[in-house]
Amino acid sequence: MIEPNPQPEPILAPQAGPVPELSVVLVSYESRTDLERLLPTVFTQGLELEVLVVDNHPGDGTADWLRIAYPSVRVIPRPDNPGYAGGNNTGITEARSRYVLILNPDTELHPGALGVLLEAIRAHPQALIGAKLLNPDGTVNAAGNQMHYSGITTCRGLLAPAERHRGLEPVPLLSGAALIAAKETWVELGGFDEDYWMYLEDTDLSLRARLRGYPLLCANDALITHHYRLGMNSRKFYYLERNRLLTLCKVYQERTLRQMAPALLLTEFATWGFALLKGPAYLAARWRGYTWLYRNRERIRQKRAEVQKTRVIPDATLLEDALTHLPFEQLTNPPLAGLLDRLTRPLYALLRPRMDKSGLGRAA
Repeated sequence: MIEPNPQPEPILAPQAGPVPELSVVLVSYESRTDLERLLPTVFTQGLELEVLVVDNHPGDGTADWLRIAYPSVRVIPRPDNPGYAGGNNTGITEARSRYVLILNPDTELHPGALGVLLEAIRAHPQALIGAKLLNPDGTVNAAGNQMHYSGITTCRGLLAPAERHRGLEPVPLLSGAALIAAKETWVELGGFDEDYWMYLEDTDLSLRARLRGYPLLCANDALITHHYRLGMNSRKFYYLERNRLLTLCKVYQERTLRQMAPALLLTEFATWGFALLKGPAYLAARWRGYTWLYRNRERIRQKRAEVQKTRVIPDATLLEDALTHLPFEQLTNPPLAGLLDRLTRPLYALLRPRMDKSGLGRAA
């Protein structure tokens, strides 16, 4: 979470002058190559900006290069490497501007992208707003994110033609690859939960924001190419599954979790089956996730109490736009995807919790 008095000091002092309207926060871990591609597109947007790079791996040469190539950039070292969540919190805390944009270093801004985001946040200062992320081939990488009600999160609009999503539209979740909000909003939400370290910290933030009544919007005319390669390894699988369960424990009300128990059990079988197919490293990662959750159960209870205390909307509102089928179409094996979808879609539809607007469960 965001700390009121952060300890790290920037190794590059900001230039004197008026505070710009927008701060851009980048978290770096051996990211010089990505930053060499990204930063020229940031500084050619035609806007006065404060750019902060939180260096989660000091000593890899990135800070030395920035000192020479971009002396106006503030570099904040975090030798303890607090992950993507903690790195962004450090940058948000250090940011001086009214609005703060977090941005993945493996992105590339299209002309006018920051202007569109600024126009949107000025018009909706209480909102959290994302950009439309594109794959290098021009198709959609994410126009916001979406979540199956059991917590599995995927990119909204993945591989769709870029023209399919236009204008400013509400979305269920936002991608942490490009997300702007007023600094006041970041502070009120406490930033990212640093226990996530990486993966699904944006899902947690989005759901906590929605529970508190903040709108989530995607500015589809703000175009950003995301040089992201879809893939999986046992370490990523560990964080995805651990953080999925952590999010459910924090966000949903107890009555919702009780109704959802059969569907959650089905998802557990599915993820354990995936781990079994992938081998021992994935099985060990799945078990480590349970172990972490158990060891940190008291802290999770405290986080849950804080989230539930601040909610102003019921779970029924979150569930309205949650997916009732897993997005198997995003698998690279179409025959397997079709089989899995046919097997699970009716079950998930049957097991979906039925909630009224008061948040009290009712019979299906």
